[in-house]
Amino acid sequence: MPPATRRTIAPVGIAIAAITLALLVGCTPEPAPSETDLQGPNPSGDPSGEPAPTLTAQPVGTPIDFTCDELVSPDTVYQYNPNFVLVDYEPSDGSVAASALEYSGVACRWQNQTSGDNIDISVANLDADTLTALKNAAFEDSEMVPTYGEEAYFGLNGQVGSAQVFQGPYWIVAESPAFFEPGDATVIVESVIAALG
Repeated sequence: MPPATRRTIAPVGIAIAAITLALLVGCTPEPAPSETDLQGPNPSGDPSGEPAPTLTAQPVGTPIDFTCDELVSPDTVYQYNPNFVLVDYEPSDGSVAASALEYSGVACRWQNQTSGDNIDISVANLDADTLTALKNAAFEDSEMVPTYGEEAYFGLNGQVGSAQVFQGPYWIVAESPAFFEPGDATVIVESVIAALG
């Protein structure tokens, strides 16, 4: 059976930077052509289609009180692969995980003690307009999958698989070179979803 075709995506961080820039532009004192709101991309690509909801001037995040071990238990990590252990993690500027922290979210990293590969999980609890903008960006840059959560996308950025999941107000991102296809992230993502309730 031939391997499933995978779609290479642009880094999610680029989409985040574009959304952040659009939000900041909306804060300038100069009058905008249509009131003061900016519209997100139209996922249908049809200019006659329904416009996307407007973005708020600033993204709003509700603090998340979960620890990494509460989001993905040590037993779950062991079940996935006993070589992965939780490590200290300071996300690089412009990364998806850094964006989650800016939204008062959480970012976690597990590292394979043999290969050095990482599993990065970030979670943010966001306002509806920011979630809509992120969904639109995910729709444009990756492939929708029915694998987990209410709405989910998966794509490859080079050798790193990235799963974006939208569950209620939560934006969940799981990234790892160990994720070759959507199903590879299932155990980890479902643990996060269950913990968030």
